[in-house]
Amino acid sequence: MENIDNLYLSIAQNIIQNSSDSWDIAEVNVEVFDDALKLKGGHYKNEMFTSFKFRNFDRKIIKDFENIHLITTENPDNNWNRAKFTLEPTGKFNIEFEWDQALADEIERLNNE
Repeated sequence: MENIDNLYLSIAQNIIQNSSDSWDIAEVNVEVFDDALKLKGGHYKNEMFTSFKFRNFDRKIIKDFENIHLITTENPDNNWNRAKFTLEPTGKFNIEFEWDQALADEIERLNNE
């Protein structure tokens, strides 16, 4: 498995390769389901938001987020099912992890139908 820094770099490169010529900030929002991920996001330029077309992305971005989830949740106290990866054109990034109980409850409900 790759180390966490390489995974973050790979995600940033994927975002840069799929962003317009100039942007102020880009973000990818991730929802983690049992064995699947949902990605949404885009970039902002002058407060205007443009959604990413993830079908144009290198599919490795999904594997990168899956690996980040595996690494960061090895300790069960660090569980998360939502993440927000924010990237500036300078390469500076931030990632926030969150546990959303409502999302977890909805997944559980759907799995039991």
